Amino acid sequence: HNMSGKLNAAEKLKEAREFAEGRTEAEFLLVRKQGDSPEVGKLQLGHLVQQEIAKTVSDALTEQINNLRDGRTRARPLDVANTISEESVIQCVRIENLPDSELFEILNSRDNDGTTTYSEDPEPNFQLIRISEPDGKVLIGVQNYSNAKLVDTTNELTLWYQNEEYERFQGDLLVIRPNLNAICYDGWVFIITPKSFESMFDMREEYRKRAEEAIEAFEDVGITFADRETTTGWMLSHINMLRGMYEIYDNDIHEEATPDKIEAMIQKYNLDTRFSLDYARRDGQIELGVDEYQHTWKLIKLLAAKYAEDDIMGEQWEIDSGQRL
Repeated sequence: HNMSGKLNAAEKLKEAREFAEGRTEAEFLLVRKQGDSPEVGKLQLGHLVQQEIAKTVSDALTEQINNLRDGRTRARPLDVANTISEESVIQCVRIENLPDSELFEILNSRDNDGTTTYSEDPEPNFQLIRISEPDGKVLIGVQNYSNAKLVDTTNELTLWYQNEEYERFQGDLLVIRPNLNAICYDGWVFIITPKSFESMFDMREEYRKRAEEAIEAFEDVGITFADRETTTGWMLSHINMLRGMYEIYDNDIHEEATPDKIEAMIQKYNLDTRFSLDYARRDGQIELGVDEYQHTWKLIKLLAAKYAEDDIMGEQWEIDSGQRL
């Protein structure tokens, strides 16, 4: 997380916009997540279309820059807590800090892939606009597939205006909307819509893997779970809970926690009486359990050290939700 301090998001995006407006090549790539490795293919584009596509990226950058400048959007380091938060956030992360998967590698690669079309099977999972120049820099706009619409006009009467009269238009019409879900430039990824980004890049799998590692790390230091299968099943059941578990992993909380610290927290914030959070101490271990699925959040918040007391009113708070206990 300490990388984010050095980043001025608006400045970096301005640099990206200048790059998009320079003399550069714009390509439109379709990504199909096939088996283990993604298949990336390139649409054949005319020169004028390339310029329009570069303009789409540059306009999207302008919108983000203005939002940051006017305070409508805040730049934050990538953190699962942001996905759940209400405020408008653009999340920033170094590419090298993203999961080490082939899907993320395509954000850095400059391979000239084979050509493809929208009508090929299967449908693309998402699409990339890649603007690059021969000497190295690459700017990528990430778009989910629903931003494109392929209209087959064979059975409909579609007209276009040419030479001052309407003529029959035949063939496929491709409509591409201008919204970007993420922007990638100079080693940084700026995530505008975290949920669609997560699904495009299979983050759920990554969260799950890390959540399981965090659970094992807790167990290694003697923080165990009653009715283990059910409880850990609940903790891994929902994308929001997985985000919470990933956050624990990401902040190394599982490396600092001990049974004593957990017990002290339960007692300080009366978590056992406030919520159906049970615990038992045995041989230096602590066993945690919840009676009902909906209290799983309280267990995750306990493991994430999400409770605090303020020094002015002496009131107790749940950190994420900002609710008094």
